[in-house]
Amino acid sequence: MASKNIHHSEISPKLIEDLGFTDAVTVGFMMNNLDIEDIQLSESVSQYESIKDLLTTETTSDLTTVKRAFVLPMHNVSTDRLKASLKEHKISITNDYEKADFIIPHNNFYDGYMNSATIPQTKMMFKLTNGYYSNEHRTAVIDYNEKTGNNVILDKRALGDSYQYNIDYISAPYDSYVFSNMSLALAKLIKDGEMDVIETDTILNQSANRVPMTKELMEDLRKMIDNYNASEEEYEMAGKIIPTIDPTGEPYLLYEYSDFLNSKSYQYNRNKDVQYWLDKHNIYHLSTCNAEDAIKWFEKRGELDSRCFRALEVKCREQIQIYNRELYTFKVQVKPEYRKYMQD
Repeated sequence: MASKNIHHSEISPKLIEDLGFTDAVTVGFMMNNLDIEDIQLSESVSQYESIKDLLTTETTSDLTTVKRAFVLPMHNVSTDRLKASLKEHKISITNDYEKADFIIPHNNFYDGYMNSATIPQTKMMFKLTNGYYSNEHRTAVIDYNEKTGNNVILDKRALGDSYQYNIDYISAPYDSYVFSNMSLALAKLIKDGEMDVIETDTILNQSANRVPMTKELMEDLRKMIDNYNASEEEYEMAGKIIPTIDPTGEPYLLYEYSDFLNSKSYQYNRNKDVQYWLDKHNIYHLSTCNAEDAIKWFEKRGELDSRCFRALEVKCREQIQIYNRELYTFKVQVKPEYRKYMQD
């Protein structure tokens, strides 16, 4: 049985070599309980991108071929929502990746840090820029270094009550790419074809719980929570509805209600599912756009059709400002490249 701890997976020099590493070194990483875990460090950005690609690139979208999912730690969608969506396809979630036949990735399992910033213990991969090692400032660090000969990454957790200027430290490679053992073990399984990768949106988009975005639905939501008397129960109910809304084919409604949705986003700072939905549909960005910007945004994303263009073009006309009207008359025409959207 594989451990849920991302640092306790078993890896070998052969596994690291098979993944293409040529410069990997083992270093120490301090945990809250003062244990120091082995992690792997490389100076190769291409190696970092290679492992990240293995862990994020979807290998199948067919949910009928899989039975057990392993969710990468620190997912930005709640486990309850993933479980509910997977249950529709008779798929379960396991905490033991060795029992899973696919992983569910996200964009929160890797990140970048600088100097001696606090690095989350459950971050599977990270880039450390201009970081440090320190091997002599704490008993646990001294014992680990004497036992293994490995350097220990210095972050705020490792510093403890000390100040960096009061301890001895040395520079780590300026660009350090760091991997937990679990990230490498999973990458090897995927590379060997023993495990699939299925994206979060593939799972959520195949859920029967999705509801189409309509003006009626959005107005109901507005009535529910866009007032000073909205109760906690109403906010909670809206928080369950929003992540299920499917705006496919209705991008102009996303724009029309983006101000409203963005203005209420603070109410859901701790609701991972609502935050995921808001980020996925770029609600904050749309709330800063005028109608012309929104048209260009949807066109760039390949989501602009006649219905969307016509709805937003009306708003564009409302935003036109023309001066010197005492002397001149003006005629507004849609540019030729956009006239195709005016046709039925």
